[in-house]
Amino acid sequence: MRIIFDRSAFHGDNFEVLQGSPLLKLTGRGALQVFLTPVFLNETLTSYGSKRPVQWRQQLSYALDVCNGGIFLDKMDIWREELIMGRGRLARHLMPEKPNRRYWSRPQFVASLRQVVKTGDLDQEWVDSQEERDDAYQKSMRQKAISAEARQEAVRRLGGTPTPTDLAKYPFSAFRATELVRTGAHLMSLVDPRRALALTDQWARSPGDFPFFTAFVEGFLYNGYYATLEHAERLDRNAQADYEQLAYLLWADLVISNDTTFFTRAFETVWRPRGKRLESTTSFVELLKRMA
Repeated sequence: MRIIFDRSAFHGDNFEVLQGSPLLKLTGRGALQVFLTPVFLNETLTSYGSKRPVQWRQQLSYALDVCNGGIFLDKMDIWREELIMGRGRLARHLMPEKPNRRYWSRPQFVASLRQVVKTGDLDQEWVDSQEERDDAYQKSMRQKAISAEARQEAVRRLGGTPTPTDLAKYPFSAFRATELVRTGAHLMSLVDPRRALALTDQWARSPGDFPFFTAFVEGFLYNGYYATLEHAERLDRNAQADYEQLAYLLWADLVISNDTTFFTRAFETVWRPRGKRLESTTSFVELLKRMA
C-alpha cells in the first residue's frame, strides 16, 4: 500500500495521534510505503512563518522518518519529463537516488531538510522566498476571485442557484469530456510557452499518455465545475494546492487528509472512481493498528 499525506493530517492533535501509531514500525519493516509530495513539504516549511505555534520541525522530522517510498518531483519537473522530453508514461516522477545534471538526489535533499530540522534556521530562506510566497498568495486569491465570478455567472444564467437536478443533468464527467482538451491547451503555456502549440498537439492526441499533466488539468477543471455548480460548498483559496496534491495519487493508493471541504469533494469526484482511497488521521491509525 502506497501512501501520501495531505498537510491537514498533521494539524492540531492529529500529529500526536500519528506519533503514537505503529506507522514508523510498519514503514521500517516495509509493510507499507510512504511518499512525500512537494505540496506537503512546502506547506510544512511554510508553517515556519505561522503566527500560531506549529511543531513544524518535529513534524518534518517525523515525515522524513516514515518516508520509505521516495519524494516526488515538482509538477514542473514531471511535466518536462512527460511532455518536453517526450517520455510520457515513462517519465521520472521521483527524486533520483543519485544526483544528475538536472536533479538533486533524494539523499542530498533529505540531508538538507534534516539540517533545517536540526537548526530550525529558515530566516534567510524565508526572507529570500518572500516574493515567491507573495506571488503564490496573489495567484490563489485571483483564482478564488475567478471562481466567485464563475459562480455568480451560473446564477445569472440559471436564474437562481443550481439544483440537484442541474447537477444530475451535467455531471463532472460530461464537463470533462467537453472541456479537457481546450483547457489543457490553455494550460500548456505553463509547461513551455514557446512550444505550447506543438506540445498541445502531441498531448491532445492521447492525454492518457501524459498522465500527470492530464491529472492537473482535470483538477483545474474540477475547481471550475465546483465553483460554477456546487453552490452548497464554500470556495477554497487553497484549491490549487489540493488538486495538485491529489494528482500524485497516480502513484499512490491512499491519501490521508482531514480536510472535509474542497479536497474531499475533488477526491470523491475524480479519484475514488479510480479505486483510490482517502482516510482521516484517526481512521488511518485504526488501519495501522490492525496491520501491526
